[in-house]
Amino acid sequence: MDSVTFLNVEYIYLRIVDFFKNFDIIAILNWIIHYINLIKPIAIIVSLFIFFVILYSHMRLRQIGKEEKEKFEARKLKATAPEEHHDEDLSKRWHQVLTHINSNNPSDWRLAILEADIMLDDILEKQGYQGDSIGDKLKGVQKGDFLTIEQAWTAHKVRNQIAHQGTDYQLNEREAKQVIDLYKQVFSEFYHI
Repeated sequence: MDSVTFLNVEYIYLRIVDFFKNFDIIAILNWIIHYINLIKPIAIIVSLFIFFVILYSHMRLRQIGKEEKEKFEARKLKATAPEEHHDEDLSKRWHQVLTHINSNNPSDWRLAILEADIMLDDILEKQGYQGDSIGDKLKGVQKGDFLTIEQAWTAHKVRNQIAHQGTDYQLNEREAKQVIDLYKQVFSEFYHI
């Protein structure tokens, strides 16, 4: 027997026509409606369950978001607000510096600057900066860690001139008070006064 080597399009067409002639759309729709009626109560229950899960999830996410925001804000405030380090000894020494700077005697002004520089050294040491001198400690400071580093350097340079030149260094009251104000800015950053 020889195999068929051609495509019989007429046969395929007739099979398609027969299929659609015997196709009962009403019976299929009735079958679908019957099963939908059986599934409808289960679908309603599942839909309600999913609705409540979505509602609960939304409410819970909002609650968690609010808690996270509060935690974030608290951490942000804690990170931006420096810890208060109040040292009674440094506070007393600062009042002594103010007494000296408010004097009419130029040697008291020099003494105020020298004492304020010693306080700066103590503060740098407490902050953990290492070095043999205040200059060495200030060199180890990162700008982001010490916002008033420029004021500290300026005040320390005046202190060095006073220490090395003594009474030969001409210091007027205005300049002395400006230097003490620089120290005050540095000490205020660390809440030591």
